[in-house]
Amino acid sequence: MRVVTILGLKGGSTKSTLTAHLAVAAHHAGILSAIVDTDPQATLRMWSTRRQTDGPPVRPETTPDFLEPTLREFEKQGAELVLIDTAGKAEIMGKRAAELSDLVLIPSRTSLADMDAVPTSHTMAKGLGKPNFVIFTDVDVSGAKKDVKEAAAGFVSRGIPTGREHGAPFICHRKGYKSCLIDGSTIQEIEPNGKGAEEIDALFRWVAKQVGIKVKRKRTEKQNG
Repeated sequence: MRVVTILGLKGGSTKSTLTAHLAVAAHHAGILSAIVDTDPQATLRMWSTRRQTDGPPVRPETTPDFLEPTLREFEKQGAELVLIDTAGKAEIMGKRAAELSDLVLIPSRTSLADMDAVPTSHTMAKGLGKPNFVIFTDVDVSGAKKDVKEAAAGFVSRGIPTGREHGAPFICHRKGYKSCLIDGSTIQEIEPNGKGAEEIDALFRWVAKQVGIKVKRKRTEKQNG
């Protein structure tokens, strides 16, 4: 079983949205996935109760000492990938989640306010010896490539690795994300052929590669290959 933590010590940095979408992408790819929601607001637990389709299961856990037993339970149930959603400013839980993970993703918008919060999360993950990457999310479609290029350059100059420099796609702002957490769906389910679904699937496949999970190639990829 592989564990990926979505870490960010700033609230409202798209952590829950990214966690849900990556878990569902794994589920759609035939990977048994699960989510641990460590945010006291229980955003993903409530999201899961509104889902009208199967999987992935979500378990709330707000006590750092109980996080490892929760992961062990998911492993006993056959989970292949568990994503941990963390809350802003919850440093103790965030550190414990990162400690138990194979990979740490740090979502960030390209705004200075969001980028200023990244170094703390990176330092935490690095101190634990965990591979970690900044993933750019909620990127404005107009000028996206330029914004991401400049933001990535800023992080790289400070020794902070970004997904972009290692082949990860960035996630653009899409209208479809607005309703996702409200009705329990994901953008892959409401716009399966849209750009948002394409970006999420590409990011999931990149994440799977980083942690050593094999994912079947898409049928269209085989046809084109």
